[in-house]
Amino acid sequence: MNSKKWIKVSLLTTLLGFILLMLTNYIVDPFNVFHSKILKHDFQINERFVKIEYLEKNHDKFNGYMIGSSRIGTTPPKVIENYIPNSKIYNLTINSATLYDNLLHIRYIIKNYPVKTIYMQLDGVNMNYYGGLESNYLSRLHPYVEDKSLALFYFDYLSGFFPFNIRNKIAQNIDYTFKTTYDVKTGIWANPSKEKEVSQNCEEYVANQKSFHRKNRRILKYTTKKETIRDLKEIVALCKTNNIKLYTFMMPHNKVMMDSFVIDDYLEYLSDIANIIDFYDFSGYNSITTNNCNYYERSHYRPHIGKLIAARIFNDKNVIVPNDFGQFVNKKNIKKHLQKMKDELTNYDKNNKRDIE
Repeated sequence: MNSKKWIKVSLLTTLLGFILLMLTNYIVDPFNVFHSKILKHDFQINERFVKIEYLEKNHDKFNGYMIGSSRIGTTPPKVIENYIPNSKIYNLTINSATLYDNLLHIRYIIKNYPVKTIYMQLDGVNMNYYGGLESNYLSRLHPYVEDKSLALFYFDYLSGFFPFNIRNKIAQNIDYTFKTTYDVKTGIWANPSKEKEVSQNCEEYVANQKSFHRKNRRILKYTTKKETIRDLKEIVALCKTNNIKLYTFMMPHNKVMMDSFVIDDYLEYLSDIANIIDFYDFSGYNSITTNNCNYYERSHYRPHIGKLIAARIFNDKNVIVPNDFGQFVNKKNIKKHLQKMKDELTNYDKNNKRDIE
């Protein structure tokens, strides 16, 4: 074979391979950005894209938004709507959300959609993690939010190489067992199989859930101080300028996740938040966070916990909320709250003989 013919064959082979790659990405649609639906059941979806895409056509149906990571995703909007007259809330939960995501989405929805209420969940993990990776296709923002090209966004998802995501989506459709489901119309996610398991036999479920049995060390430090202060101040200013009611709370981390926070760093993180905005703190070691039956794993709390959070925030006396679950925090009481938290966290380590070095 002469060199010209070899070059032609190589170019043709490369072109056919590229076309095959794009067809595979479109047909399998591992992140559900094309909505091909040739494979019915999703393994993962890019919530940042899919939800803004939905809201572009349906934002007039809503006047409020729940903002936060996937941990707020188990709370149905009706839970919040019950407390706010004439509200129509959308759960804009997104996987691994940081303050960067929260700020950009709040900027965008205020600029483009009618908004009266924002119900925002803060996350302790965010004291150590900020922003997103452009290489993480599961977490890329909708191009409208970043004022980028929609055509280039689609091309990136057609031309990318995603063996893990493709393999798992195909496996999900071969053996579908009602795993995580996504309701784009409300924004929530659910896992019917896990909910059934933990409801029927919590003791057995917890025993078999490996994440509850990890031995964490306190290694998670507060490395996002500058970004936390800057972004929170802008979120508060945006809501104030646009006459938007902002509700803010720190999520109830499961005890295993709480075990990973460096105590003084976490307290500094809470202090910075309190000096910018009033919030409810559901974190620490309390009757909810130390009971694994309230969680699917160490990361996500079950739907009934979202109801308890809302009941505390909106002072619903008809719902029984444990006395130790949820403390209102502001500039006036933050020092007292931090001392109480420090005693609680330190005593927990001592009583459980935890190695925190």
